[in-house]
Amino acid sequence: MNFNEYLVQNEEENSDNINAEENALRMFQTSVASALLTFSDCKLDTLAERRLASALLFLSHISSEITRGFANGDEEVAMGLLTDAIIESRRAYKSGIFETGKIIH
Repeated sequence: MNFNEYLVQNEEENSDNINAEENALRMFQTSVASALLTFSDCKLDTLAERRLASALLFLSHISSEITRGFANGDEEVAMGLLTDAIIESRRAYKSGIFETGKIIH
């Protein structure tokens, strides 16, 4: 196998890996969104709002714990993880609905 063939094969493998990662991320997002909708589904607005607030606090907490666990208290590692998360979220929202600093309703 010559170098050009190797590059083409490596690019195809990387493309397959990226597609698999994007699909896995979409499935995860769908599962979380579905669970959130199910949990907050209630006829009483106040109860639904309370459940939604509880769920959002839980998601914030677990996000912080995951970052802290991987970073082991190292701020540079934590910032790297957050940067990676931003890159992944932009990849997941190719349609352009994700924009930093804007509220989307």
